[in-house]
Amino acid sequence: MRLWLCLGFALAFQHGIALDDEPGSSAADFESQAKVVRLLQTVIQDYWHGAAATNGTGNSTNVEAAFRQACNLMPSRMDLRFGLASSLISQATQTNGLELTTKLNGALQVYRQIEALNTNSFEAPILSAAYTRAVGESNQSNTAISRVMSLYPQRTTEYVERFRRLDLLLEMVPNSKAPKDLPRDNHHAIVILGAGLETNGTIKAKLVSRLREGLKLARLNRAAPIILTGGNQKAGITEAYAMSQWLEKRGVRRKRLYLEDKARDTVENALFSSEILQRLGVTHVTLVTSSNHIRRGFADLQEACSQRGLNLQFDSLAANTKGDVDLDKKQERLGVYRDVMRTSGLWAYPGLQR
Repeated sequence: MRLWLCLGFALAFQHGIALDDEPGSSAADFESQAKVVRLLQTVIQDYWHGAAATNGTGNSTNVEAAFRQACNLMPSRMDLRFGLASSLISQATQTNGLELTTKLNGALQVYRQIEALNTNSFEAPILSAAYTRAVGESNQSNTAISRVMSLYPQRTTEYVERFRRLDLLLEMVPNSKAPKDLPRDNHHAIVILGAGLETNGTIKAKLVSRLREGLKLARLNRAAPIILTGGNQKAGITEAYAMSQWLEKRGVRRKRLYLEDKARDTVENALFSSEILQRLGVTHVTLVTSSNHIRRGFADLQEACSQRGLNLQFDSLAANTKGDVDLDKKQERLGVYRDVMRTSGLWAYPGLQR
């Protein structure tokens, strides 16, 4: 409980909203703070160890309900409102059609409330601009950009350029054949994204497909370091460790393998892998993941490397698994935009998860 009390206070400062914005000194205010901590403790912890770890729907509606109640208890806490909006966006990325629109509109309404309470907000209007652009609402997006451009011209311009690059990337056709003319030295790295394991820690078909494609690349360039990224555990085994065992059994030397075994999702895959790429000093990266995940993984990794100032050449190799289906286009775009906004440094859940 002490940790969560500290988190509760840390949350209040994430977007420049101090606890003093509440009346502050009364017993009722401290009681509200304690209620918020208790309310979020079980729900959020359960979510991070469950649905969020596997990109599943899980109890995301419970997260929304928890943040709604928390906002009612402490209405001036902007971090709680951002958390509510993020829970709605998260649900929108897991569905399509009318439900996607409903959840997205709910999040946009929360962002407007934040803007009304904090007229100097950068995060709320730029997130509105990103998500409306993602679903093709260009007029709404441009209006939000105009609102924030006058306050933060340089930062806004950087995000507008980011949106332009992202739109181009989203038109990318997944490449199911190994890229030609790959470097044949250790300046080229291979990054293989993890996928959920079976409950007993064994590898599922989706991840086997990714590993097979990664193995092809490893044999084409026997000097390339291979980053295996995925920290979700089943039976005490992480995705990265299970992947390393699979590759070693097929003749890949252990010293070529770099295990990133902390990431819980694609954003963290990118953030933690970019750190390893920087340390290795590579100049060329080939990303391997499933065909219906390639644009998202590619966008996240490029953004993470950009945040580190890395000037790398990128390409990708898509793995196909029987039963894979393409995502609804609007759903995929919204999910990719959401991930890149997180990777760029805008917190999804202030103080809790980037």
